Amino acid sequence: MKTESAAATEGGAAPTKKQVQTEVAKRKICAAVIACLDAHGYSETTINRVQEKAGVTRGALTHHFPSKEAMMVETVERLLQAARAPVRSRTRSAGHKEGSGQTAEADILGLWTHVVNTPEGRALVEILVAARTDKTLHARIAPSLRSYHHDINQGVLALYRSVDRDDDDVAILWSICRVFLRGLHMQERFETDPAATEAIMRRFAEIVGRQMAAR
Repeated sequence: MKTESAAATEGGAAPTKKQVQTEVAKRKICAAVIACLDAHGYSETTINRVQEKAGVTRGALTHHFPSKEAMMVETVERLLQAARAPVRSRTRSAGHKEGSGQTAEADILGLWTHVVNTPEGRALVEILVAARTDKTLHARIAPSLRSYHHDINQGVLALYRSVDRDDDDVAILWSICRVFLRGLHMQERFETDPAATEAIMRRFAEIVGRQMAAR
């Protein structure tokens, strides 16, 4: 889902003042949602708490998002759009050539550091966990999740090949990576040494990275 101002820009017309104001307000509110999810979890991310964090009036918030569910749906859209960027930037980079030195292991570590183990990554995990039992929320975000899954797989296939299998294996390996990295947030609760998570992450990247090579 594109924002109003982004859609207007892509269509060739400059966004109107109202569209710009709407985009600014939504961005501010979604940033507050992310901060609240990261700090307090899904159940404690209330409309009142988001309103206070965003510094907007109740009327302004409910004008754009009449419910908590609506805030979560918009936030997921924005999180997924931003999470596409790392793969997109490398896929479209004119400087990316075979043998350039970029490895699957480095990309997996980068996925953890720059996408999953961030306030945005942790916020997305909170929403995904909530959607397991919230059927209405699940139904609303499922199409976006599937679109994201497809886009990421296509981006990865443009960058990597399997060492000894076919392209389907690359998509499977990258899906395993995303499953593992999100689960690592849960594993941290079992660890007493913060360095243990880093060690687990590096070992995982080393093992899986060996199965893929740059195209």
